[in-house]
Amino acid sequence: EWNESFPTFDKFVSHDIWEHTSTSDEITLVAFHPNFLRWHGLPDNITKGSVVQCHYGIVGKKSAETAPATIVETCNKAFGMRRVKVRFHTEETINNAACHAHRQEQYVPTDWISTHEGGNKRGPALPDNAMHQAPYPTIHIINNTDLASLSIRDISRVKRKNAHCMMKLGWDGIEKKLNLISTHKV
Repeated sequence: EWNESFPTFDKFVSHDIWEHTSTSDEITLVAFHPNFLRWHGLPDNITKGSVVQCHYGIVGKKSAETAPATIVETCNKAFGMRRVKVRFHTEETINNAACHAHRQEQYVPTDWISTHEGGNKRGPALPDNAMHQAPYPTIHIINNTDLASLSIRDISRVKRKNAHCMMKLGWDGIEKKLNLISTHKV
């Protein structure tokens, strides 16, 4: 089932495997799959200036509730199209602790956004997904101590560079590169 179903494999890597190990602070798992499809752009009807319902980030975690927000930016050099910038409308306190996170502009993943009338509709699949496609379901195990010598800035720079490259290539460019590789098998 893992070969065919990315959602099943992704759930195993993201959640299920951690029920059987106590090393979640020591390692990071990264999923690769033939059908990897996690990142989507915004639906066509959501653009800059659109009013949406949006989860907000609290110390890197997704809030349980949504709040009204306006889309401020839909594509950013740092994040590509995976994240958009929103400005929340209210300054009211939600669960007290969320107050400060809630009353500002934030970059949020596109899947945290829903329209007032439509719920969570996904936009087109982003080319970034190609970075995590592999011939077979694969788990890349990263020893977090190996990352300790790198700064957050270094790691972010690599992610930004990869996202920018994928956005620039687009699906057509990626397909051309893959075809070129497959005709020159090593």
